[in-house]
Amino acid sequence: MSEADLKSEPKAENMSEMAENFKKGVLIIAMLLLFVATFQLYFSIEKIIDTWFQYQYASIFKAVYYLFVLVVSLYIIRLYILKR
Repeated sequence: MSEADLKSEPKAENMSEMAENFKKGVLIIAMLLLFVATFQLYFSIEKIIDTWFQYQYASIFKAVYYLFVLVVSLYIIRLYILKR
């Protein structure tokens, strides 16, 4: 192997590592944005229920909504646990 080949290998590894770190950073930012958007959606739906339904029925619809959120959350957690 020539000296030029030896110098280019660490550079290629460094670029590959930088690309991998960049992908991880983008994934973390996307997850944070997803987290914030999920909470905003959750509280917006609560406000919609309060606006669209009369006050005596709002608690019924909120209970159904919370049950739906609970079932979906448990399903996602179950999928995550089964993957491992």
